[in-house]
Amino acid sequence: MATHEHHTRERGRDVAGASAREQYRAELALTRRSRLIWRAVKAAAPALLVGVLLDWRTGLIFGLSVAAGDWAYCYRTSSAASWRKGAGGERRTGRLLAPLAAEGYTVMHDRAIPRSRANIDHLVIGPSGVWVVDSKAWHRRTSISGHGAKLWIGGCPATSLVRACEFETSAVTAALARVTGRPVRVQALVAVHGARLPRWGGPLVVGGVMLMRARAVRRWIRNAPQVLDVTEAAALAELLDVAFPRYTNAGG
Repeated sequence: MATHEHHTRERGRDVAGASAREQYRAELALTRRSRLIWRAVKAAAPALLVGVLLDWRTGLIFGLSVAAGDWAYCYRTSSAASWRKGAGGERRTGRLLAPLAAEGYTVMHDRAIPRSRANIDHLVIGPSGVWVVDSKAWHRRTSISGHGAKLWIGGCPATSLVRACEFETSAVTAALARVTGRPVRVQALVAVHGARLPRWGGPLVVGGVMLMRARAVRRWIRNAPQVLDVTEAAALAELLDVAFPRYTNAGG
């Protein structure tokens, strides 16, 4: 009983998107000096030119506008920005999944896969089984399509996403088999934020991985057939809590 209470408290400190947010901050800190210098150089040259041709006040305003535009561009498109967007998507998925906790599900976030640099965004265990949920946030004009084992994101092949989900699912499946001595089905879902998915009903299934709008994920998990009773679900959650500890950027 003490062990169960301990792991319940540990899971209570899970924060969706924590490692992605930490990586975003680390990249910002690493490049802050060079970004500020380069931004100052890009703003100073046109500001000086406008100041000479017109007056110093207009030049100053123009230079500040250039700096602000550069900041906005970097905020949206830099490598750090992708970590920021990813962290935001994970947090939103975490909030969408949270109500499942009152329905007999255990929801874990940001879990490390031992001996790997990979992490699992969300693990959900409950009456409808074990689910590996990945969060992805793309621009709202990005289109997603797929057939068989091939996935396209915005017209570009995205097999790496399918392979990553398959790897995470295989890791969880193997861990449960080692401990329980029997096969336990683990299902993979990608919670999609922003991008356009096909309009026909049901998820887009590519290579055994389901992609669906993030707001539909909780309902899909809740409505799936019941395969575990309360005791079985709780026992598997305890096992997975130990097998996949909270992720850290130091390597899990």
